[in-house]
Amino acid sequence: MKKRYFTTIFIVLIVLCLNCNAWAGNDPLFDKIQRAVKENLASSISDKVELEELRIIKGAEYFGSTSAGLGIQNIYMDGYSGRNKVIYAVYIKDGASARSSNVVVEASYDVFEDVYVTARTLSRGEVLTDDDFYAVRQKLSRLPAGAVTDKNAILGKALKSTVTDGVIIRSSYLTSASMVKKGQKVGILVEGDNVVISAKGTLRSDAAVGEAANVSCELTKKEVSGILVSPTLVRVKI
Repeated sequence: MKKRYFTTIFIVLIVLCLNCNAWAGNDPLFDKIQRAVKENLASSISDKVELEELRIIKGAEYFGSTSAGLGIQNIYMDGYSGRNKVIYAVYIKDGASARSSNVVVEASYDVFEDVYVTARTLSRGEVLTDDDFYAVRQKLSRLPAGAVTDKNAILGKALKSTVTDGVIIRSSYLTSASMVKKGQKVGILVEGDNVVISAKGTLRSDAAVGEAANVSCELTKKEVSGILVSPTLVRVKI
């Protein structure tokens, strides 16, 4: 009998809570609090924050048909209740009677950041350019460890190993572009509109990966200029 009693009470509380949050979404006071919470999250946490849920903890009796005359007097963070969950104390005021009351809400939020995904399979040693990746906006809480969120931290960096297309770029995949000494044997990849030619050559001077390099082509016995895209490859555009 006692077990059935407590089960009934529990179900009633759940129903009341669901009903409360159901009508609160269309309530004038709830809308005001929601806007105020969004503004506070943006100013105190990040302008990329997104409010995912707002739950009434205390003061549900102030919401309803009579809440249109209520306004927000003050709102402030009153601590955290979990990961990405903030408790807000909201002081509301009745415009007619000037009487103040207190409401407590819990705001669940997430922050969105741009991460960068490989646009094609990239080989070990390749120096990354704008054409090698694209931005995707994702929730910060769901990003893999070490995901790079700063584009400038990727540009000009070389890959430590081959990465397939569609992979989020992590900081552990990257290394600073290295210097290659004069006289180093390298491959030459000559690319035109409808032609690709491979050859071998020798660097005519020291060059940094990702920078311009002059190379003596063994096939034509001429010097050509291109970009040292890896310690062993110069790409020449014609």
